[in-house]
Amino acid sequence: MAKVQVSSILRALQILECFMDRETEWTLKELVDHLDLPSTTVFRQVSTLAERQYLVQDPVRKSYRVGPRLMLLASAILGQSDLRRVARPELEHLSDTVHETINLSVLLEHDIFYLDKVETHRSIVCNTQIGGRAPAYATSSGKAMLSCQNEAYIDDYCQWMKRKAYPLTSNTITDSDQLRSQLVQARLNGYAMDDGEIEAGLICVAAPVYDMNRKVVAAVSISGPDYRMREDQEVMIREARQTAHNISRLLGYRL
Repeated sequence: MAKVQVSSILRALQILECFMDRETEWTLKELVDHLDLPSTTVFRQVSTLAERQYLVQDPVRKSYRVGPRLMLLASAILGQSDLRRVARPELEHLSDTVHETINLSVLLEHDIFYLDKVETHRSIVCNTQIGGRAPAYATSSGKAMLSCQNEAYIDDYCQWMKRKAYPLTSNTITDSDQLRSQLVQARLNGYAMDDGEIEAGLICVAAPVYDMNRKVVAAVSISGPDYRMREDQEVMIREARQTAHNISRLLGYRL
């Protein structure tokens, strides 16, 4: 009986994790095909999750999306994040300094997870959302954090990339050897960039954040339209690195 209950929980988590991906809505058939599970199993799980309001179903399209109870749970988790609480004043100060969109991200499997964001009031902004995900290989934050990992971690990531990476724009780097080269440079420079790799016309610069154990735990990024970012590129790099350093020190990091 215990094994059945655990299996049922795992299936529910598998379904919920689909909504952490870049797809925001799933039909029952799409979930069945994606998870390679029996239709009856997925139907029972989805029905229960919808009944508990972790998912809601569109009455016309019959697709499912994240429900209010799951949003409340996510908000509670984000609100209790020490990293987010410690970093927030530094992110706001950075926003006041550079007047562009600021993101705080963490590495989650092969993606980055947006933990916090400070929006700019200027025209043309970065289209990211707190709680959203993006492929690490296509983002400055992802590359900044990957560059701090050991060789075994990077090898595993590149093997996955060969199987799963796909372009988001014409500039997206999907070649693992090219990514390795950029990670070496990012490690030497202390920052990483993406030039229209996740969104055409958008440039992002990011620097890694470390904890008291000298382990990379996040990245701070500045995002803006290419014409603004190129004009002040050196300032953006300096400020991103300084903010990441400030947050690292608040987390107990010392050289």
